[in-house]
Amino acid sequence: MKSWWWGIGAGLVVSGCQLGTRWQTLEGDGFQVNFPGTPQQEQRTLETGVGEVVTQAWGVNRPKGSYAVVFSQYDQPVARLANSPLVWEQLKAQAQQRVQGQVTQERQVTLNRHPGREMTVTIPPERLTGGGVAKVRFYFVGQRVYGLYAIVPQEQEADLAQFFDSFQVIENPTPPPAN
Repeated sequence: MKSWWWGIGAGLVVSGCQLGTRWQTLEGDGFQVNFPGTPQQEQRTLETGVGEVVTQAWGVNRPKGSYAVVFSQYDQPVARLANSPLVWEQLKAQAQQRVQGQVTQERQVTLNRHPGREMTVTIPPERLTGGGVAKVRFYFVGQRVYGLYAIVPQEQEADLAQFFDSFQVIENPTPPPAN
């Protein structure tokens, strides 16, 4: 099966996700979202330039698209990162490189009062038969950065709304463990 490799500062691999055909709600650690199938979860602690970062991911790989929610837990509030041009340019470059496409749309978004950013990457037909769309959305909530990722063939683009519009923060995220 395919593997995802997405970066929010560091990186994460979600592999071996189960195939599914029904949309279902996942209640994760401090959020909920609809997935087209049963997601597989993975957690890692990564060493980064800002110290250890706990990263968790849930993902589904299907023949008609791949979907993932990833969050990274930091020691300090992350809202200021939402407006950092440097952070955003790095995230854009990573997304373009990973899917080998072109960013065709980007915008600021909010979820309740939480700032976020979104980009759409068009994937050429030589990279994905018939062409495709990758959409990435980040929310900066408390000490977490949530990343939502989806890659679908062009004809499945309408499915993206069901995934992205379903994401909600449902409680205060669990603080990182004390050292």
